[in-house]
Amino acid sequence: MTTVTDHERPHRSGSRRRVFLLPTLTSLLVAAGLLLATAAPAAAHDEIVSSSPEAGSTVSVVPEEISLTFSGEILTDFSAVIIEVVAPDGGNLASGDPVIDGTTVTQAVTPGQAGAYTVRWRVVSSDGHPISNEYQYTVEAVTVPTSTPTPEATEEQTPAPSPTSTDTTGNPGHGEPSGGGEFLPVLAVVSGVIVLGGAVVVVLMVARERRRRDRAAAAADAADGGPADAQQQNEYPS
Repeated sequence: MTTVTDHERPHRSGSRRRVFLLPTLTSLLVAAGLLLATAAPAAAHDEIVSSSPEAGSTVSVVPEEISLTFSGEILTDFSAVIIEVVAPDGGNLASGDPVIDGTTVTQAVTPGQAGAYTVRWRVVSSDGHPISNEYQYTVEAVTVPTSTPTPEATEEQTPAPSPTSTDTTGNPGHGEPSGGGEFLPVLAVVSGVIVLGGAVVVVLMVARERRRRDRAAAAADAADGGPADAQQQNEYPS
C-alpha cells in the first residue's frame, strides 16, 4: 500500500487541473481558428468604389451605358455577372452582355423615359465569391436624340414656302401694270373721240342757232322796211 505524503498531494492536484484544462484550451483554439478562417474570406471580398451615373444622382439625359468600378479585378465569368437597369415602368433596359475590363464593368442601356431608375448588379469578386447590390439614379428629362433633328427639319421647311409665296405674289403685281398699260392707249383714243364729238355737236348747235337768229332778224327787218320805201317812192317820183 502506497502512502501519500502531504508534500505529494498538492503536486498531484496541479497535474489533474492541467489535464482538465488542456482539452478546454484546445477547443477554444480550434473555435478561434474557425472564426478567423471564416472572417478572412469575408474581409477579402471586393466592393464597388464608384459608378456612373452615381448612386442617388440626378441626370438630365438618359445615359447610354452604366459603368461600375470595383476595388479588385472582377472575374470574367459572364454567366455570373448580371447588371439590370430597371426603368420607371419596370422594364429592363440593359442591352447585350456586360463588358468586363479589369476592375470596371460596363453595361449598354437602351433609351428610356424620365423618372427613377434602379441598377441591380451581381459580379464575381477577385476572391471567387459573388457579390451583389443595387442603387438608384433619376433622369429629369429625355433630350437631345429627339429634339435636335426637329429644329433642323423646321429650318429646312421654313425657306421652302417663302420663294413660292413670293413668286405667287409677284406674278399678279407684274400682270396688273402690263394689263393697265395695254388699255391706256385705247382709253385715251376713246376719251379723245368723245371730247371731239361733243365739241363738234356744240359748234353745230351754236351755228344753227345763229342762222336761225339771222333769219329771224332779216325777216323782221324786211317786214318793217317795205311800206316806208313805197311811200318815199310816191313822194319823190323819178
